[in-house]
Amino acid sequence: MRSRPVMPVTRRWSRSAGSLVPTLVLSAVLLAGCGGSISPGAAATVDGTTITMAQADRTADVLCEVSLFSAAQSGGGSTIDNADVRRQAVSELVSGVVAREVAAREGIRVPRSAYVFTGEQRAQVEQALPDVDVDEAVRVLEAGQRTYAIAEKLGEAATGQRADDTNAQQLQQAGRSVLADALRKADVSIDPRFGLGDDGQQVAATGSLSVPAAADTRDRPLIAPATQRCS
Repeated sequence: MRSRPVMPVTRRWSRSAGSLVPTLVLSAVLLAGCGGSISPGAAATVDGTTITMAQADRTADVLCEVSLFSAAQSGGGSTIDNADVRRQAVSELVSGVVAREVAAREGIRVPRSAYVFTGEQRAQVEQALPDVDVDEAVRVLEAGQRTYAIAEKLGEAATGQRADDTNAQQLQQAGRSVLADALRKADVSIDPRFGLGDDGQQVAATGSLSVPAAADTRDRPLIAPATQRCS
């Protein structure tokens, strides 16, 4: 199993925050399956597993900072849409649950070394994302890395190939297809305050829970300038 970097904390990491995990590609499938009732305090439920609103908020905080960091690294200056960040957070949390379910069902084992950050990587995250708790940031990023690794393993099983630098994209696509099928079959409900319809499209403004604006970062060149915010 080849570990994939999940955010460009250093220049030697080439993957962008926009490709954090394969779940973003599966969002339309995921959200098209949402519906039904949901318990108070829950952002979503997946086959009986509850994802709390607090979990979604904490994940959104981290993804907001990752997006700002990525935009700063690429020289961008636009704001990050808060509603999109919140939807991304829920999508990643739900897809993570489904990916772990599929892995357990298919006997897929992903070694911890494929997604657990090293001490050096943890320090890089702390430097790059100083406005969020480092433990929470690492937890979110490791969860995304784990989903990515599961998709790669599923791709290997589906194609009969071993992952290397020449077929990584092909295996990810194959793995995503397996996860997409599982998402279609999963019993998923998402809180309507996220403004998502059954077709996965935004149908209303999001609710009152929001990602706080990032702190002024003018003295932190690795982070987005003060003009960039989750708004």
